[in-house]
Amino acid sequence: MRAHSTGSMTAIFLLLLLLLAPIGSVSGRSVHEASTVDLLPQGTFAQATDWSLGSFTSFSEDSATYTDAMVADQRMTMVHHRPLNADRMTFWAQSSPTESNYSIGAPDGAISWSAGPVIELSSFNAFGSTQYEILDVDVVVAFSVPDALYQDSVRFSLNYDGQFESLVTFSHTQGSLDYLTNTWSSDVTGLTDWTWDMLQTAIVTLDYVSVGSTDDSRLNVDAVGMSVTMKTPWYGGEYGSAKTMFSGHSMPVIGLDLEQGTFDNMAASSCGLQPSVSSTSGMWTSEVIETPALQRIGRAHYTLENESLDDVVLEYASSDDGESFTPFAVMSEHMLLPDHAYTQLRVTTIEACISSITIDVNDPNLALQGRIFGDVDGLDPVYSRWLLFVNDQLVTNEPVALNPSLVHTFPIGQFMSPGDTTLEVEVKSWFTWDSNGNESTTALEITSMSVSGGYAIEWDEDPECIAVGDQSLTEDGGGRILPFLYRCTDDRTVSENLGVMFTNSNPALVTVDLTQGDIRISLQPEASGQATIVTTVVDSAGNTWSETFIVNVANVDDTPVLEEFQSLIPVELAVPAEISFDYSDIDSSGLTASTNRSWATVDVFNKTITVVPPSPGFTSVLISLCDQSSCHDRIMDLEVLSLPDLVIEEIDVGSEPVQAGDILSIRVFVRNIGQAEATMVSVRCEAGTQLIDYDSIPVLQPGSVAYLTFDWQVPDDITQQQLRAVIDRGSEITEGDESNNDAQIAISIEPAPSGEAQASDSEVVSDGMFWGLTVLALLVIGGAFVFLTPPKIKKLE
Repeated sequence: MRAHSTGSMTAIFLLLLLLLAPIGSVSGRSVHEASTVDLLPQGTFAQATDWSLGSFTSFSEDSATYTDAMVADQRMTMVHHRPLNADRMTFWAQSSPTESNYSIGAPDGAISWSAGPVIELSSFNAFGSTQYEILDVDVVVAFSVPDALYQDSVRFSLNYDGQFESLVTFSHTQGSLDYLTNTWSSDVTGLTDWTWDMLQTAIVTLDYVSVGSTDDSRLNVDAVGMSVTMKTPWYGGEYGSAKTMFSGHSMPVIGLDLEQGTFDNMAASSCGLQPSVSSTSGMWTSEVIETPALQRIGRAHYTLENESLDDVVLEYASSDDGESFTPFAVMSEHMLLPDHAYTQLRVTTIEACISSITIDVNDPNLALQGRIFGDVDGLDPVYSRWLLFVNDQLVTNEPVALNPSLVHTFPIGQFMSPGDTTLEVEVKSWFTWDSNGNESTTALEITSMSVSGGYAIEWDEDPECIAVGDQSLTEDGGGRILPFLYRCTDDRTVSENLGVMFTNSNPALVTVDLTQGDIRISLQPEASGQATIVTTVVDSAGNTWSETFIVNVANVDDTPVLEEFQSLIPVELAVPAEISFDYSDIDSSGLTASTNRSWATVDVFNKTITVVPPSPGFTSVLISLCDQSSCHDRIMDLEVLSLPDLVIEEIDVGSEPVQAGDILSIRVFVRNIGQAEATMVSVRCEAGTQLIDYDSIPVLQPGSVAYLTFDWQVPDDITQQQLRAVIDRGSEITEGDESNNDAQIAISIEPAPSGEAQASDSEVVSDGMFWGLTVLALLVIGGAFVFLTPPKIKKLE
């Protein structure tokens, strides 16, 4: 095993890594998408059913007569229409120029009658009404004619302002005429532009016209009057109402926890926050308020147990990092806070008890557009108002005044409560009139209404995985496969697409990677110790999950390794032989080795085995290599051979001086010093690089010696020559020692005498003639053989 490091730097690194990456830690979710939410989609007025509409009389729940609330054509309208206000009164005659006094006044059953003379009635007094405008005038008569008129007739006429006008003539009736109960009337409005003087001084004449000596009947008159329709003043009040409710989304408002934060002579009580010591100043500082992601901080609001004791001083501080804040600055309630990521509020009070503190997000506003059109004739400018409510709290109270472009925006965060998922909006318009009776139409029309500030944050959550935990392994053992990726989940990324990264504090100990979704821990060879692995899983948005686990690899004392021997090692009988071997042991020193043969010894330091085999044949030797705790054994197979060992014992050229041109006899002595005979021992004799001759010794017994003689003609042109003899040049004979198969000597060559040199030339010529004659003789014998050979046998046909 390779020793593991225990250095201080490694320990510090591991400690920091553990502190920075706690087991199973996560990095925090991220924003996938942020969108705005319309908190009043009904404000488009596309569906009338989204609104609850009504119109009522003021101060009662009776239905209104002149006011109507409606949603149609993508708009909401509250219409107040008052018709012309008219009263009708009948002014009865108060005098009679013809002294027909029973016909004066209202119908009472007393009559004046006539069968010839006219009846005149006048003085239609209208005291108390003359200030009103006359709209129309009718002449009203309560009369009767008891019998049918065959020849006679009845005529009514009107005298006014010096003018005469016949109103009606009754004649040739089929029966009686009775208008005593249901009076007769005639519309005289169109005769003139009536004034009250003209009307009061007019004279109505009723004439019974008799024809012949006998009257058909008579005219009975109970009363005559002038019925006047006049425009009169009036007053009243009605209002229209339209209400809607949005639900299904949280309101953009943050409620502060008054039980958290920093208290300075301030404590939480049943009513909220108030000074701990009465009539002394108390201060409370909120915790850090984080603005929701991709949104804007809005306005701060507070409510009091007793609004009359409002001595609250509100302050704010801002920060972009949540650490370094601006100094606290005084602010007014409902002030729009600076747009920063982090905010703190501080409140100070002496008398107040603060029930709640909220901060809205994105400064929620209710915006509306529309107009007020028509006319406002007769409307009371003080009491004719339109009102806007949010969650039953009044947002604004505006006059009903003509306005062709009604555009308003109202902050409404103060009317929202944390945690609410509903928003109620109501519009009411009061039409209070004190009119002279004219017809009038006034309309409040809202074409759009919206509530801003709503938002929705779609989060991309961190991946979640099942931790693999710490792992314990053993040196030289197998690695480990840990199922992992399929045990991870993410809200948006499938597990197969999650990225996995590893940080390894000790790559010399283990390697860690991901294979087919599993964590693979592989051991480095001959290493033990500890490694800190940080696994980080990343989704497509960059959100992470991480785990830090420890891999412990236990130390194991490795067995020394003895390398394999040659399959069969030839050695010579009873001859010491050194055999080299190799071994390794990574984590031990001071190895020892032994054999199971007395004639075999091991030198561990030099990595050699010395054997002196006592008998021929095949044998085996067990070699054991051991450290302090274990051994490794191998068997070495030997082939013990009895071999000849041929050496050149001597190269003999005689004792006489060697002269140029001599025929030198060279004797080569060969001895077999081995333990087996050698056959067909080849011997080669060379002079320098030139072959002199070669020959063989048929058999050479162990311990015996033999020689071969080689003749060499000494050249004339050299003074020194090296003679060399080689045994078994082709290595055809297996010997115990192949290194002693050649030998060489050097000889000096003296020049030859001159006479002898001539004799040598003549001898050379004689030798040439000898070889030429020999060849000629062979050719003669061959020709004679051919000549004497019988002819070929021929086949007879």
